[in-house]
Amino acid sequence: METDTCFVLNCTNFDDTLMEDVRAQLEKDGYVKVKCEQIPNNDCNKAALDIIEKIGGVCCLYNDDENSFIWPVKVLELDTPESKLQASQLDRELVFHTDCSYEHNAPKFVALYVVQCDRSEDGGKFQMVKAIDILNRLSEKSQYLLRYEAYQINVPPDFRKGDIDYICGSIILGDGHLRYRRDIVDNKRLSNETAEKQEAVKELNSIILAEDKLNVFRPVLDNNMMVLFDNTRFLHGRTRIKDLERYLLRIRFNLVN
Repeated sequence: METDTCFVLNCTNFDDTLMEDVRAQLEKDGYVKVKCEQIPNNDCNKAALDIIEKIGGVCCLYNDDENSFIWPVKVLELDTPESKLQASQLDRELVFHTDCSYEHNAPKFVALYVVQCDRSEDGGKFQMVKAIDILNRLSEKSQYLLRYEAYQINVPPDFRKGDIDYICGSIILGDGHLRYRRDIVDNKRLSNETAEKQEAVKELNSIILAEDKLNVFRPVLDNNMMVLFDNTRFLHGRTRIKDLERYLLRIRFNLVN
């Protein structure tokens, strides 16, 4: 990312022109950052939802509750081999991934609102990498296989609906667009694929897991800032959390005209 500009928003009185600019940058670059000020009643949840609504976004539900638009990203338990909670509720590092990679129609955009940032020097740092930077490192053969061949994509147990434990689909979704989560094409699923398709996934994994060779971008984030980004043009992750009071709000959404 060349720059890390930030739009300052008055959440008591949104400027329609400014919100149009926020949307325009999100659509153009796949990423935008905003700083929230004058938040009514200091209600961060409402401020985050209002911003998405003002740019023409429609939020996606997390479960059957008609108001389940926000997922709290906070440490509820320290990570151990016995942990049963979702990764976002643990202190572990999150390697680069895209959200809802196991769904046919995953939400197009993700927003992360910082209620309390990690106050340690290097803990809980949100980081991103462009999908195109990863794809450009792939061999032509692997690009072809990941784009045009269907793979068995594992649906993690916590996210299964009914008895569906996998879907079939491609990994590369278009020019500069990718879906990726390390465990969605696991060894069990790969054993059902051809040797060539297995090698393509292995090559993709090796590129993404070699973080020191990627052009990693870490937005500078403080309390009441929010990043919004394209869920297929960017992979995102975080370093291990050290400040256990770190608290983010995650919202997935699509844009409408």
